[in-house]
Amino acid sequence: MALDDNSEPEPDIAVVRIDPFDYATHHPTPSEVYLIIEVADSSLTFDREIKAKAYARSGIADYWVLNVGERQLHVFREPAEDGYQSEVILAETASISPIEFPAFNIAIQEMLPPIISN
Repeated sequence: MALDDNSEPEPDIAVVRIDPFDYATHHPTPSEVYLIIEVADSSLTFDREIKAKAYARSGIADYWVLNVGERQLHVFREPAEDGYQSEVILAETASISPIEFPAFNIAIQEMLPPIISN
């Protein structure tokens, strides 16, 4: 994904507009991105701080960080030059809809790995 001339992060999941050339000539730009999801375990701080600021500065409206260790979803919205103005942390029992697809409801628990009991 191309944020600017110096930044091309590789998100774990990116939901982007369909490109008739399948992005053969360029990486998706912020105006073509509906949603970015990072799956975080050891990268949680980096994803919530560094990547969040870069995505917010680029105007990514919907950025989620799936915190595997705590089984939570961090939802970042309302991007601004200095970072996201809204961060909501949802428990695994909650569900959410992407901004661009409000009729599509996603159970957070379905995004997480199953709990294996001994």
